[in-house]
Amino acid sequence: MVTLLQLNRHLDDTHKNLEEVKQNEAKDWFKSQMVKAKRFQPLAVLNQKFKGLDVFDSDDRPQSPQLNATGTASEVSQPDPEEVVTRAHWQRRGANDACSEPVCGKRLTSANGNVNCRKCGKLFCDEHTMYKMKLSRSAQYEPVRGFWCRVCETCYKSRDGYNDRNGYERDHTSNFEQFRRKTVDKTLLEVSRLEKRLTKLTQLLANPPPESITQGGGLLWSLTGAKAQRKQTEQSIVDWEDDASIQRCPFCQQEFSNYSFRRHHCRLCGRVVCGDPLTDCSKEVGLTVAALTDNVTEKAVGQVGIDVRMCKDCRATVFSRSDFAAALAYKPPDVRAYENLIQFERGIRLMLPKFQRLLMILQSVLQMILELHELIAHRDPVKPPSQAQLLDASRTRKRLIDAFGQYNTAARRIRDLPTDSLTQQRLQKAIYQQSSNFLQIHMLPLKALPKILKHASAHGMDSSDQAPSNGKPTGALASIRFNDIDNASQVSSSSAISALEAEEKTLREMLMVLEEQLFLVKEQVADANKRRKFDEVSSLAQNVEDLSKEIDHVQGQLGQLDFANAYGAQSPSTLPAR
Repeated sequence: MVTLLQLNRHLDDTHKNLEEVKQNEAKDWFKSQMVKAKRFQPLAVLNQKFKGLDVFDSDDRPQSPQLNATGTASEVSQPDPEEVVTRAHWQRRGANDACSEPVCGKRLTSANGNVNCRKCGKLFCDEHTMYKMKLSRSAQYEPVRGFWCRVCETCYKSRDGYNDRNGYERDHTSNFEQFRRKTVDKTLLEVSRLEKRLTKLTQLLANPPPESITQGGGLLWSLTGAKAQRKQTEQSIVDWEDDASIQRCPFCQQEFSNYSFRRHHCRLCGRVVCGDPLTDCSKEVGLTVAALTDNVTEKAVGQVGIDVRMCKDCRATVFSRSDFAAALAYKPPDVRAYENLIQFERGIRLMLPKFQRLLMILQSVLQMILELHELIAHRDPVKPPSQAQLLDASRTRKRLIDAFGQYNTAARRIRDLPTDSLTQQRLQKAIYQQSSNFLQIHMLPLKALPKILKHASAHGMDSSDQAPSNGKPTGALASIRFNDIDNASQVSSSSAISALEAEEKTLREMLMVLEEQLFLVKEQVADANKRRKFDEVSSLAQNVEDLSKEIDHVQGQLGQLDFANAYGAQSPSTLPAR
């Protein structure tokens, strides 16, 4: 055992089930060993030497022998670090020196030690200078050619690499790129070679030379002559393998025959392959090539369709990059529909702040009407909403309504996409539910504008108002604007009227929310009936009934508001329009 703690654990784990006689023997042996240890060194010195062994750097390196002149091995004498490493930076010792460790600070004496750290030079006690590290002659950390020196805990733990939690790292990217570059260059060279062959072949087939026209055939080629001429053109690109030397297809290993299983040649590599559509060893690839002129009619042709037979290897080599790019660019229908939905939502979120600002401006005017008595006391003029503001708010509302309609259509399209996957169905349903929540939350401010426009046209003066004979326009807003105290006092003369109007506003906002919810639930009922899901129809019908009862209750509360008594002191002709 190295420490007393390990020895105690060994005794507790190994000898705990021994008989009492054997346990007493082990205890007696342990006591005798402790007595021997105390005779040689105090226990405090042992604990101090054992402390910090797990963080020591090992300096037990085997000394390499060196041959002397007589041929015998002799040990190489290592220089003393105390004499080699500089001491110019050491702190001078005084009569009242204290340990430089912040948590220690004890006074340094001959009992607890008075040691200079070889790296920083400060004075420490023995307990805080129990670390070793390699230092150079200038007292700097040198892990390779340095000398083992005694240092403090701070210098030891602040060395480079001690706090590295990732360990040693080595970048193999350059080596990997170097090895991979050979394969990539070889592949690119093969692709370039096949592409050049394909380009040359298609150009020859699309624009045959004039001397290729058969002599004596006139303008009409015979079928055999055209086929032979095409074969000759294709063989001029690459040499074809001999049919007789190849008995099996190199891909599917099916044996060729003269009639039933024919041999075919790849036009790019010239190998003999089969044309079985099940194995897809080779097939004719349709290409569109730009042709300059027709050699027969001397007219511009434009583009010509040409079929070129290719084996699977050449086809993959030539079209792999384009197929990969097409696969990356392809988006499933559900992804495209969801991107359209997100685009509509982004447009709605951009228009909503503008509409809400306009709505707040218009609502502030109505709030001023409710606080008419305070405005009269302060003699503050009130400007009604201008025609431009009302027109801008109406246009913004119209654009928002159209955007909400497109958003709802896109959400329904996602919900109705055909799929056989239950997971995909749940995903589409979740997207539609989230879209319904978005509509329900953000469509509520749209219903506030007609009410504001109604109040504005009733209390304010728009472009169609006609001024009376006295030159002053009539209405609540006009009375505030022209400081007509008599007319304004007829509009509102007590706080009871303001309380009734505030209660009416709250009830109408609640009614607007309930009507919006009823509208959405009715749409869901119609949709469930369309999809013949009658279990959903029954549960939604109950919701429709509950919402209808709540709407009737709110409308009843609105009908119970007694504005006639609040305006009892006024004549019916002077009551404000409601």
